[in-house]
Amino acid sequence: MSSDPIPTLPDVSELPPRASRGITRSAAVAAIVAAMVAKLAFFLWLDRPLGCDCGRIWAVPSQPRLNSQVMLDPYTLLHVVFGALLALGLMRLRPRWTGWTLLMTIVVSSTIWELAENLPMIVQLFNYDAGDPLAYHGDSLVNATADTVAAVLGAGLARVLPVPVVLLGALVVELSLSLWIGDGFIIATLRAIPGLS
Repeated sequence: MSSDPIPTLPDVSELPPRASRGITRSAAVAAIVAAMVAKLAFFLWLDRPLGCDCGRIWAVPSQPRLNSQVMLDPYTLLHVVFGALLALGLMRLRPRWTGWTLLMTIVVSSTIWELAENLPMIVQLFNYDAGDPLAYHGDSLVNATADTVAAVLGAGLARVLPVPVVLLGALVVELSLSLWIGDGFIIATLRAIPGLS
């Protein structure tokens, strides 16, 4: 009969914290490709245009019919802010995540935003006048893809700039767009609340 003591499991509180670094690079790339394919399929299903046949790559406030059709428009700045703020939050909550895991999360999150905001019921939710030829009727595939690239750019800026600079930049963008085009995160949210629009 053995006199060895029975081994005991260590107390969980004594174990070192698990440092998750996220997913592998190959898994991140696969998720990014899947998000791009999903966006393409969704926009084809909605019968959205590839882009604008106007020969322009950007739109200014005096050309509202080009918004969300050309590659870049004033709303592109909101996607930069989205990517920057999301990256700041993720870097605080998951400081050990690799750059690939962060990139994948930004791309997938931006794709979900693009799919959601292009649903017909979401377009109606924001009280855009469906009979107005200048009103928002959904994005082109080129615009939606550029918006995701803008979110990635914002995330990249958030990784290299001090947090106060990123937060101040987000505030400046919100205030500037509210004054420049009469829209932004706050105004769009208020528009979506019944009784306030």
